[in-house]
Amino acid sequence: MQASPLKMKPVVSASRRIDMLASCPERLLHILETRFPPEQTHTLVLWTKDPGRIVSDAALRTSVSRYASVFLHVSVTGMGGTDLEPRVPSTGASLEALGQVIDRISGPDHVAVRFDPIVHLRLADGRFYSNLDEFETVAERAAGLGVRRIIVSWMQVYRKVHRRLERLGIEPVDPPSQRQEAEHLSEVAGRLGMEVRGCCVPGWPRGACIDGRLFRNLHPGAEACSVAKARGQRELCGCTHSIDIGWYGPCVHGCVYCYANPTFYGPG
Repeated sequence: MQASPLKMKPVVSASRRIDMLASCPERLLHILETRFPPEQTHTLVLWTKDPGRIVSDAALRTSVSRYASVFLHVSVTGMGGTDLEPRVPSTGASLEALGQVIDRISGPDHVAVRFDPIVHLRLADGRFYSNLDEFETVAERAAGLGVRRIIVSWMQVYRKVHRRLERLGIEPVDPPSQRQEAEHLSEVAGRLGMEVRGCCVPGWPRGACIDGRLFRNLHPGAEACSVAKARGQRELCGCTHSIDIGWYGPCVHGCVYCYANPTFYGPG
């Protein structure tokens, strides 16, 4: 029998809104210590493009190690260190750091790699660019670390994103065939023994980046947590309930396609 929702410990998400590990680690630590200490938290879910912070920052390393169950979403798009993601570690650096982190969070079952978003752009110099060709490299290296979950989505061109790209002389381009691209992603992932899921992708089954059933199974005590559908998410979102402790504030990565609030635009 599942415990009453009032007695279940919450899943704490940090955060789908901003990379707290990279942008505001001190504030993240303060919120965790004062509001969601380990003994009161079922699973701590961390979202980042810079997993090395968990190793290099001693305070973060110590804090994360105290939680019974940690799940890590690591975004690796193949664009790290380019003008499109100017302050994101390169693919190689991100995945090398992830290898160092995996054992600290109970193994690769506690990790999802996010190839998110897939972009199709006409750059300021007139060249067409897509990161789709990077998917196989990212997936192969993640599979080599034992990671079996990979999550994908395509770039959403919100109005403010379009305005920002326009200022930079970049034009969004519709994918030639999203269906064919999806089939390619599934073929590559299947060959590597990976499970590919879409994040709010029309035509795909609802994915759950926050998955209470998975987190229950990964918890060392098989402790129950909420499996109720999360409120306030997009229609195609299959996430279960969590408490997201982030906010839409300035993020240090400066990704030009960001729908939230990047601090920097352009390189360096």
